[in-house]
Amino acid sequence: MLRVKAVGFDLDGTLLDNLRQLLEAWKLALESFSIKVESDLEILKHFGRKTTDIALEFTGSLDEALKLVEAKDRFYDELWPKYSKLKPGVLEVLARLKGRGYLCGVASSNRRERLNRILSHFRISSYVDAVVGYDEVERGKPHPDMLFKLSEKLGVGVSEIAYVGDTFYDVEMARRAGAISILIPSGLPQQGLKAKPHYTLKNLGELLELLEHGN
Repeated sequence: MLRVKAVGFDLDGTLLDNLRQLLEAWKLALESFSIKVESDLEILKHFGRKTTDIALEFTGSLDEALKLVEAKDRFYDELWPKYSKLKPGVLEVLARLKGRGYLCGVASSNRRERLNRILSHFRISSYVDAVVGYDEVERGKPHPDMLFKLSEKLGVGVSEIAYVGDTFYDVEMARRAGAISILIPSGLPQQGLKAKPHYTLKNLGELLELLEHGN
């Protein structure tokens, strides 16, 4: 039986339909640094990880990685307000979770400042009790640091959090932290990590059913 007091969410590809914009921002940034990639897969396979860690894969230097991140962020901030949108059912799911007394949080491989802007832009800030960005912890996904921080902010034990994400980096983070891992695949390539989620769902709507019958 699930003993869930809070539900944590990844943002990109989980609450937000924005993977095309993220990919385009990375491609433009890499091109501006004259870094060539053979295919989109070389970029997509890293989605879910800390932004700086992804940049390091392409630069090998922290200084250059930070500059690449700045460029990627610039391009992305031009794209997401125009083209990104909430995943189907997000507003309904968040509203029903809050109505049932669950705390809700977001832990994402974005800077906290951007997370707050995105949540405000899509008018879902009022449903979210705590936000954790990669810039608030030492290590990003798949390390458990962000979930430990989210647990602290929400005031619940990490084992009482069900964390929902779309990649195995999310699964690995939840597993390492001791949270309940829920995977809703977005179609991204899943490579290198072998952690298995506690539950795999087709969409966010199934999350409500799982919590209703499991709690």
